[in-house]
Amino acid sequence: MDALVLSDQLFSDVLTELSCNPEASFVLDGQLSILDDYLDLYPEKLPEIKALIEAQQLFIGPWFTQSDAFFTSGESVLRNAMIGIFESKKYGDFMPIGYLPDTFGFNAQIPVILNEAGLENIILWRGVSLGKHVNSPYFKWESLGGGNQVYALNFPQGYGTGMLLEPTLEYVEGRLDKAVDFIKQFTDSKEIMIPSGNDQLGIISDFNNKVAEINQLGKYDYQVSTYQNFLGLMKEMDLETYRGEFREPVLARVHKTIGSVRMDLKQEIFHLEHKLIRRTEPLLVIAQQLGIDLSNRLLLKTWKKLLECQAHDSLAGCVSDAVAEDIAHRLKEANEICDSLENIVLKRISESLALSENEFLMLNTSPVAFSGEKVVKLLSRTKDIEIPNCAVVILEAEYIESRENIMEETPAGNRFITEAGYYILTLRVTCDLPGLGYKVFAFENSQQKTDTFQAVSGTEIVEGNYKLTFENNQLVYQDPQRSITNFIALIDDGNAGDTYDFSPLLDDKAIELVFSECKCEESKLSSRMILTGKLNLPYDLQERMNQAKTTNFAYQLSLELNATGEIKGTIQFENTILNHRIRLKVALNQTINRALSGVPYGFIRKENQIVVDWEKHFSEMPVNIEPFEKTISVFTQEDSCSVFTHDSKEYEYQDSELLLTILATTDTLGKPDLLYRPGRASGDTTKKGHIMMATPLAQLKDKQVKSSFVLKFDQKKISEKEIADWRYQLEQTSVSYQRQNLNFFIYRIDNKIQKRIEPLGLKEREFSVLSFSEHAGVLVSGIHNSYYGNGFVIRFENPTATEIELNLVSLFPNRQVERVNAVEMIQDFSGKVPAYGVASFLVKIK
Repeated sequence: MDALVLSDQLFSDVLTELSCNPEASFVLDGQLSILDDYLDLYPEKLPEIKALIEAQQLFIGPWFTQSDAFFTSGESVLRNAMIGIFESKKYGDFMPIGYLPDTFGFNAQIPVILNEAGLENIILWRGVSLGKHVNSPYFKWESLGGGNQVYALNFPQGYGTGMLLEPTLEYVEGRLDKAVDFIKQFTDSKEIMIPSGNDQLGIISDFNNKVAEINQLGKYDYQVSTYQNFLGLMKEMDLETYRGEFREPVLARVHKTIGSVRMDLKQEIFHLEHKLIRRTEPLLVIAQQLGIDLSNRLLLKTWKKLLECQAHDSLAGCVSDAVAEDIAHRLKEANEICDSLENIVLKRISESLALSENEFLMLNTSPVAFSGEKVVKLLSRTKDIEIPNCAVVILEAEYIESRENIMEETPAGNRFITEAGYYILTLRVTCDLPGLGYKVFAFENSQQKTDTFQAVSGTEIVEGNYKLTFENNQLVYQDPQRSITNFIALIDDGNAGDTYDFSPLLDDKAIELVFSECKCEESKLSSRMILTGKLNLPYDLQERMNQAKTTNFAYQLSLELNATGEIKGTIQFENTILNHRIRLKVALNQTINRALSGVPYGFIRKENQIVVDWEKHFSEMPVNIEPFEKTISVFTQEDSCSVFTHDSKEYEYQDSELLLTILATTDTLGKPDLLYRPGRASGDTTKKGHIMMATPLAQLKDKQVKSSFVLKFDQKKISEKEIADWRYQLEQTSVSYQRQNLNFFIYRIDNKIQKRIEPLGLKEREFSVLSFSEHAGVLVSGIHNSYYGNGFVIRFENPTATEIELNLVSLFPNRQVERVNAVEMIQDFSGKVPAYGVASFLVKIK
């Protein structure tokens, strides 16, 4: 809300200055959300704003917010552009530039995302190493597969190079001419771009006259221009080409360890992003095809709340506690909309089909036909049930006691009854489901005990050729190819850093959280081991420095093993201590020599770098702590180990160990002189007139922390396609609904949904919008209803180094299909999806 108050005056000044000076222009930071907020205050100014946009004085969009580009998925960054462009059109044209001048580095696939959004330019600052990545700040940037390309304009000194713009000799010689001198050492171009702006900086008045005065003082000829004009000049230059990410902290900090602060918010953001892409959007496609009309604006509103949380500072977590509370509230609201939309869709389908209380729906929100396990919640009078043709395992059974004097409304009036007790069962069910549709199942009471996890003696679980053993307080993994002692462990160390960066405490030694107790259980489908432990740990940094350990810290690791060797793990603990980091350590039996980390629509190879005298070359220590998207695979001389998770996006490997960050807690927004980041404090806290800002919420004190992962070993030759297929399978969600009258609060708004006047008239007990065979070889990165008309958009990704061919006739029988980009502009289609690329299609019924 502070920003809204500040924008009242700032934006009003912008409009006044532009109206008085027709030659002046202003870029509204590349994000549309702030304009929407301003027009909520001043709706009467819409005609004036439209006129300024049409006159190319005010430049808006193309983003909704300034997105993070490492810890946000490719689909989410794409939605940011899609929604920013879609919403810009109510004001006029948008700025056709991927303007991201302050984002903390860039994943290697940004060119794919920009091209798919119809953009061919980017303006960026952080992460570029001039002389290493490219020699000039003006270059072409290719995607990993080379099939996408953008023109890149880099600001070596940031987007505030020409800020304030004073026509004085002191300003020109001390700042402006020096900036040109600096950039000229990297380029032979006679044209140099100097941006004139900064964070929350108002418009510079009388801009053109000030530039004219400056030209009388300096040694260069300065001309007023626009980003679009300069990019036009760039395209005539002889530009070099770069392929890869930008994550070097040379001229600017990229905060390489920012992926673990405020992990409570990060996890909520990761989960909501996944819910929208893999659950809510495709569910609304099914709903529309069934005749359930729900406004696409509800979905856009939900996305906007998430995108406001994914702005680079917000997602990074380098914000005050007050802003962190705002982020948490936006996430709460967005989740509620998702859950309510789902509730309405599922209840309307179930009512139209007149399902009994012993029937339930299961949905597949992927267009790929499903065969495997789903998790279902059912309410039953008895605990032991069976579902014909399905294997069932009870994961959890909660009994709700009978209640007396419960009012029941009937046509004859109200009466008071005794409400019988019932079970809330959480079940794992093996089933087959059609693609992008639903199927009705029934359950019945069983005379046999329903399968559940039963305690077994000993400290070992075995499934097929795979074994986990707990001995000597360590976990041992065995399969036909390997035996690994102390296979999985939790590691704790102190964090002297801030909300921007983890930084170690001088002379601190990591503490392994040793497990002391083991409990084993088994079912017909899998076995699990539950390890628990307690240790006294240092309460804060002072105790760590004094080597004191006064605070009890309890933790649990649950591991489930199946016959394919896949291990599903869950870490849980209450965070009782301050200023520390906890990481999951996975040991291999050989030295790790490289990693393959998931990135949007592909994978990137990473190897540890050793940098000597880093302080001479970098603005922060270039630690080998890296981001990943959903999967990280590490390789030894003989084999590989892959981990999938929704709960962390930060890893490091050391020798033969892979480390995933669970959390890192801190007490301060920004600190100076860290071991990993010497010099000034990030966040302006040591700037003149500023103060250090405490962030007690970033300590996650007394928070219940839960982090889940899936792990497996493979041969060294495992392909990117195999990892991507595995990831896609694990990303699928479990969506089910039971039409029952035992408890109207199992689903979000079940007790409030009224019957519609017009019934749906559904009769099919199984329905599919679109069903690809699991052998079709396609991966769907997103599917959502059209923003601009009828039908729906489906996007295929190719996360491999080899182009793939799509047979549209066999994939979309009886459908009208057009190749479009993400903003639904018709594109040419060669029949192939390029390496590490995507292809979107608008699908309609013929």
